[in-house]
Amino acid sequence: MATVMYIPEHRQNRFAMRAVINYCMQEYKTFDNKSKRQLISGVNCDGANAFQEFMATKKVYGKDNGFFFYHYAQSFSPKEKITPEQAHEIALEFAEKAWSGHEVLVTTHCDREHIHSHFVINSVGFESGKKLRQSPSTLKHLRKLSDEICIAHGLSVLQPYRGCKNSMSSREYRARLRGNSWKEKLAKDIDTAMSYSGSKDDLIRNMSILGYHMTWTDKRKYLTFHCPNGKSCRDIKLHDEKYLKENIEREFLQREYPYGEKQPTGWETSRELYEQHIRERAQSKAETQRIADRYSNVGSEINSLAGAVSKIIDNDSEDPDERRKRIEAEENGSALGTVLGLGIGMISNTVNETPKQELDYEQEEYKTREEILEEIFGADDYDYDDYDDGEDEDEYEGFSMKL
Repeated sequence: MATVMYIPEHRQNRFAMRAVINYCMQEYKTFDNKSKRQLISGVNCDGANAFQEFMATKKVYGKDNGFFFYHYAQSFSPKEKITPEQAHEIALEFAEKAWSGHEVLVTTHCDREHIHSHFVINSVGFESGKKLRQSPSTLKHLRKLSDEICIAHGLSVLQPYRGCKNSMSSREYRARLRGNSWKEKLAKDIDTAMSYSGSKDDLIRNMSILGYHMTWTDKRKYLTFHCPNGKSCRDIKLHDEKYLKENIEREFLQREYPYGEKQPTGWETSRELYEQHIRERAQSKAETQRIADRYSNVGSEINSLAGAVSKIIDNDSEDPDERRKRIEAEENGSALGTVLGLGIGMISNTVNETPKQELDYEQEEYKTREEILEEIFGADDYDYDDYDDGEDEDEYEGFSMKL
């Protein structure tokens, strides 16, 4: 599966654009040992001369100021069976459809476990002279386009979430791709708890066992889950309608009255697991009671026998040797009862014990441009000297980037 990420470039000038282009074109990152080729290309431009062509277009239209360029990346999961050359071809197809009318440098880095491609886009269109504009829905559109291309090439994609009234943030999208999203973990734990719950109280108790606290009141429209990592999440933020308060309440009503009218809730599979657990619990309880009753009868018989013997021979005229045998019999009977009691307790605990799920959460934090590059692409530090273009360089003195 692949994800598309926007890399914010707050420094916008010719030097910053050249630095990013040089970084993306580094030979050891872009050389593919399998195909023996440098994975550097251009859309509507010559990739090797991207910087010069970008600047020429800007000067033609008198727009060599303001926003100079945009930087995106398309990253594939390490589990995806794809070669660097295939990733590069997909990246070229994606760039042609995503930024038509603009010059785009496309480079694919294969020096890391996860193959990824960089896109540097000239902000000025080479045909229209208009500047490229972004909107809050741009990234969503690009991800959808990337998914369509990946599916056409037989690759996997992140499955869409039903009932998503709140769009998934870039940070959460990357976390889900890496498999360490705390919201995804929360959703899975709710699924587990629902498989053992037949009512609101059951769910609150089972979530508590897993380390969560819930805010569930009649006055509030939404449920709020308070997680062990200190974060809180409303049901509407889990990107699936089945987690909404109204659907969970409807599901519990159908579990309480299984022969009533059925309405879709999204919990149909969970309901089957719950009913299976109920049957297994009833069978285990019956078996435990049967074992307890059997050993209880044996212990009662032993105690009754010992008591009868004690009453018969408990007198002052009892022979010392007979008294000794009677005491031993009573002690043996008591010891056997103790052993049987321990055995029953062990059996009961084995049947009824439900292992607690181990919780492992990672705190997610807001990522800066540098942190994104360092974490996702494993980039190293580099510094670029000022470029002598005959202009005032005081503005760019000491310019460096950590990627």
